[in-house]
Amino acid sequence: MDILFQKIRLARRLRRLSMSQLVSAMGKDAVSKMAISKIERGQLKPSLKTLQNIANVCNVPIEFFSSPNHNIGKLNFRFREGTPIKKKHQVTAQVIDAINKYIELQSNTIDDTIFAEQKKPTALHNYLQAEVASTTLRKKWNIGIQPIFSVYELLQNHGIRIIEVEIDNTDVDGVSTFADGTPYIIINTLVNKTVERKRFTALHELAHLLFIIKPLNEPAFKIYLKKLPQIPYTVTVKPPTVERLCHRFAGAMLLPEQAILRRIGTCRTNISMEEFISIHEMYGISIAATIHRLHDLRIIDDDYYNHLFDNVIKPNYMETGWGTFPIQEKAEMKNLLKIRIDNEIKE
Repeated sequence: MDILFQKIRLARRLRRLSMSQLVSAMGKDAVSKMAISKIERGQLKPSLKTLQNIANVCNVPIEFFSSPNHNIGKLNFRFREGTPIKKKHQVTAQVIDAINKYIELQSNTIDDTIFAEQKKPTALHNYLQAEVASTTLRKKWNIGIQPIFSVYELLQNHGIRIIEVEIDNTDVDGVSTFADGTPYIIINTLVNKTVERKRFTALHELAHLLFIIKPLNEPAFKIYLKKLPQIPYTVTVKPPTVERLCHRFAGAMLLPEQAILRRIGTCRTNISMEEFISIHEMYGISIAATIHRLHDLRIIDDDYYNHLFDNVIKPNYMETGWGTFPIQEKAEMKNLLKIRIDNEIKE
């Protein structure tokens, strides 16, 4: 019964229907809105006829309601203030459905890839800790300071499932969670249109999965600032937030500090487009993200950072003509599983 009412609610939200809209679409065989409410709360068991009617309206097979409901943990994503609750429900339902479908497909194959979860997750409070966490993970995964050939492949090879979904909400870049003990990262293709954006978002979500993120409070942040090495120019450091710490980790994973210092050096006041393009093509990081990274590492000051964004990035936000990263990140594991299952059935 528990699975049934959860599945009915999920099907309705996937179809983007309110209870009233569902009742209206059910036609002459409709039950009342109150009945739907009781069904979705597990207080009333629907008849087979009502269940079939709901399935028809929601465009799902009736077997959808009896399929297993997997143990999906908290979904790590944020909505902008003021996002309607109905929209939140729709997005949540879409993500849960995508994960359930992936798990069902995965259950038909043997997969030896296991996620090696940390016994005690590292806590990230400040930007330096995000940098150290990236260096530590790169060392653990034997990457060193080399470019990451494919972020998707790297994560999948360490037991992290990647799913691409077109989520009808531009507020959501990505989502991460654990389902049945396995980590999942969902990439919103409506927002992440470029390969560089996909790579960055995947690593941002990885931070949500791996770490306990608790930004410094204001007094602790002031102490942190005083401990930073003194420099003869102005670089504003914004107070850490959960999202900023995840951004810092993702940037450090894509473009390690040692690598960028070897290429760019320190205290730069003029960087050529050729240098930016070279980094883009080698490390698969956008030029905008590289500029952020240079500012984070205090290689460029506030004035030059603002100049680059106002006069370089804003006029060409999509970075057209500024080099091409040769790898196209593809969350193709799901399709490969389907092909594999089809081939095994034929055999």
